[in-house]
Amino acid sequence: MSSPHVVVILVTTSGEEESERISRALLERNLIACANIVPQVRSLFRWEGEVEDENESLLILKSTADALHLVDECVRQVHSYDVPEVIALPVTGGSLAYLSWVGEEVLSERSGLTRD
Repeated sequence: MSSPHVVVILVTTSGEEESERISRALLERNLIACANIVPQVRSLFRWEGEVEDENESLLILKSTADALHLVDECVRQVHSYDVPEVIALPVTGGSLAYLSWVGEEVLSERSGLTRD
């Protein structure tokens, strides 16, 4: 069996509570296999013409490329930001057992995704 096209998705949030809420929503829908919450990151960014400096939390999500559009949709529904960060990075290698596990957790009847 080939491993699915696994992606790592980065999402910044207003804090740990929001990170946990988003993670649980994604896990309940079988759209991710795993979420890591980095409790505090400092983010500098331009927003509405101003440079902002905020303390945020960072979500590191493991999912599949096939589920990315559904992850993005769910994050936008649950997130407090007007324009939440949802950035997917391709996984080009790793433990085949781990990559297969990600695919098994994400590709399920409950998520509405299936492997062809």
